[in-house]
Amino acid sequence: MVKQHIKKQSNNLGHNNPPEVLRIEFTNTAIDKLKIDDLDFGNKRYIEIPFVVSKGSHLKGLYLRVSITTKSKEFFLRYWLKGLNHKHSLGVYKPYRNPNDLGFTCIQVNKKQYDLWNEHTNDKGLYTTSPKVADKIKETKITDHQIEILDSLTLRDIIMLICEAGFPKYAIEGAFLSRIHLASIFKFLAGYNWRAKHIRIGDDTKGMGTITFKVNPNFSRFNVKTKAPTSFKELFKKFPSGTGILSKEKHFNPTGSISLYDDKFSKTMIKDLFNAELGPPLIEAYLEKYKRYGTKRNCYHAISYLCNFALDKRIVLHKINPCKLVKLKKPLDIINLNSRYNNTSFTLEDLKKIHKACLEIAPKFPYQAEIIMMIMVTGRRFQETSKITWDYVKEDEGIIEIPKHINKINVDQFITITEPVKFVLDLLKAIPDKPGMENFKNMPWLFNSIRARQHTANLHSDKTRIKTIHNAWCLIREKTGIFGSQRTLRKSFSTLAKNTLGSTGPATNLTGHTSDKTLDRFYYKDNRSKIIKDANTVGEVLWLNVSEQETIQ
Repeated sequence: MVKQHIKKQSNNLGHNNPPEVLRIEFTNTAIDKLKIDDLDFGNKRYIEIPFVVSKGSHLKGLYLRVSITTKSKEFFLRYWLKGLNHKHSLGVYKPYRNPNDLGFTCIQVNKKQYDLWNEHTNDKGLYTTSPKVADKIKETKITDHQIEILDSLTLRDIIMLICEAGFPKYAIEGAFLSRIHLASIFKFLAGYNWRAKHIRIGDDTKGMGTITFKVNPNFSRFNVKTKAPTSFKELFKKFPSGTGILSKEKHFNPTGSISLYDDKFSKTMIKDLFNAELGPPLIEAYLEKYKRYGTKRNCYHAISYLCNFALDKRIVLHKINPCKLVKLKKPLDIINLNSRYNNTSFTLEDLKKIHKACLEIAPKFPYQAEIIMMIMVTGRRFQETSKITWDYVKEDEGIIEIPKHINKINVDQFITITEPVKFVLDLLKAIPDKPGMENFKNMPWLFNSIRARQHTANLHSDKTRIKTIHNAWCLIREKTGIFGSQRTLRKSFSTLAKNTLGSTGPATNLTGHTSDKTLDRFYYKDNRSKIIKDANTVGEVLWLNVSEQETIQ
């Protein structure tokens, strides 16, 4: 009878709210007898069935939401507040099983709803405050006992929590650090250790970093290949603090450093770190372990991230990040690899040599040569250029989209398909037609990794896109005799754009810099047509001076 009645009425529904006749008694028996397979959901994922209650009852507005996907029966409350209709979940129905497991039934719902009714309604039975907001506050409120537990956590404990959480961004809900940022943070917090050789840091299609565990065949305590860990808990159990530290080696630990997790500093209580008198001196003393300013600064950012994580997760309350009280003083003379290129910029003659060299080495370094040319003619960052897919190329609109999840400033941007950009795109389209390159026809990325042939089962994996241009760039420098780094290409385009357009502002729209000082914050400050016009102007100047109008071989 229930089956036929509900089906008949549901066919006339245009929304999730069933007619008045579709009601059930507010009893466990009635809910148990309600068979999900007997209900007609139509094209809906769930249906809502009100309970039979008296008009003035505190249970007024209570209904049962039945889901076809999860097969769950959930208690919901519908109420009016400030002229708006609100919905609030009271919990999923769970039948009584035994005296030790009372479940979540009508008895518990009746008590909970009675308390909400008394707390949030006036003498007329109208809701004056929100039960949903009140329950959320209760959920997030930390008890004295919890505070006592949290205060006992050490920096080592916080590092574990960060790893298990997947290195989230504290400023954006549901987002995680990029691959490069994640790798840097992990290195200083828990790296310089065999732990790093048992994980692989990649990124997903949204540009967020990912961590997967792997077997490291080179490490063996008993001359047997180790199994891949399945969690950070297992990884840290295998390599506790102070063990598995890598000796000074060329790639993983060239400076012979020790991570925060392996240092005695990790025993510091998190509450002591947030003490305004104790915290900053402790951080400064730890940073003195690093001699180079760049390394010290990166470690500082890692500790700052740890503190922000503790604040975001409410491990510490009503505090400021102690790193803000630490002043990093920049040395007068900074000695690092890239500083020698700070005051360099490529001339048009240099760019012409680079362009020619790229065409010469393209057969040996496919995709590496092309991405160097793309950076040269657009001024874009390597990290965002390497993540461009063919889906982003809108030739009919004359642009290449740069979605916010793959660029540094988290703003939707685009590259204008100028003549030099089109030249590079044509080169890329021709690569899969060359002998031995047939496997790249179905690749989604503009710039693929040569190793992508090994990962054809998952074409969209970050393993299939280009990761470095080091080898190609070294050969180009050798051929041309130029003095500069890969970043100098971006600087040179910015300089050319500024000189051509007459001011810094329009140039920022082409390169995606973050401000007028480093070049602009808002990419769409100018309208699209003006940006495209400016890009074509710069592209024409560049192409006339650089290109010898080579044809695709």
